[in-house]
Amino acid sequence: MNLRNAVFSGSFYNDNPIKLKKTIDSFISNCEKRQTLGLVVPHAGYIFSGKTACIAYSAVKKDFDTIILFGTNHNSLGSIDVSNEAWETPLGILEPDIELIEEITKDFSIKQSNAPHQIEHSIEVQLPFIKHVFGDVKIVPISMNPYYFDSESCEYVGSKVAFAVKKLGRKALLVASSDFTHYGASYGFEPYRGSKNVLEKIKENDMALVDLITKLRPESVIDFVEKNKMTVCGYGPIAAMLFAAKQLGAKSGKLLDYSTSFDVSKNKEAIVGYAGIAIY
Repeated sequence: MNLRNAVFSGSFYNDNPIKLKKTIDSFISNCEKRQTLGLVVPHAGYIFSGKTACIAYSAVKKDFDTIILFGTNHNSLGSIDVSNEAWETPLGILEPDIELIEEITKDFSIKQSNAPHQIEHSIEVQLPFIKHVFGDVKIVPISMNPYYFDSESCEYVGSKVAFAVKKLGRKALLVASSDFTHYGASYGFEPYRGSKNVLEKIKENDMALVDLITKLRPESVIDFVEKNKMTVCGYGPIAAMLFAAKQLGAKSGKLLDYSTSFDVSKNKEAIVGYAGIAIY
């Protein structure tokens, strides 16, 4: 089996296993764990979004055998591509759930393709958390080109995933990898320039989206982001995850943590929002 190397080890997160474990342990929350169908987690460098991501993972009761990851392809490569490789992390290797991958890609409308994953970080940065918090679980990494972030495509992906999970009797955790508002000139999004309340307005915007996610309204998630020209890089994966979760019986959602890069950088010229959300 081919191995997908940890390309962003040493940049987005520490490549030293001991230091990486120490970092993740510092983020782990001692909150009550619940049976969880889905998560929304950020994918920035751990110094910025690691705490929010880990709070979400910490709240999940481990009663699943496979984690299905929905990630953005920031380079707009491929289409909807499922990796069938094992993935390297500094903490060990995570193996793919080949049987589930074969079922999801059975009619070839969703492809088994590793190339779009090779230079993309949105899924990779989740894996050290997963390996450290949950141990040896199988993974199904799904990369989505933003061209396919429309409701029809996202519902199709979610339906294919839900059908395969039910057919094979898998206990699965669905993880959508996404940061929220990217604000600043470098992101081409500055609707609040000159305002004294930039942080409050970014949070207000993000909370409106969080509300739609926790109400399990994937179509509205897509409409809201596109209507407001929000720079939410993974709204397609979020919608696809919600479509799948609803078909697998999800009824509600809960915001577990929210933060921004400003909390660390103190830079108001470039701010990114991060949310950890659980779907039950």
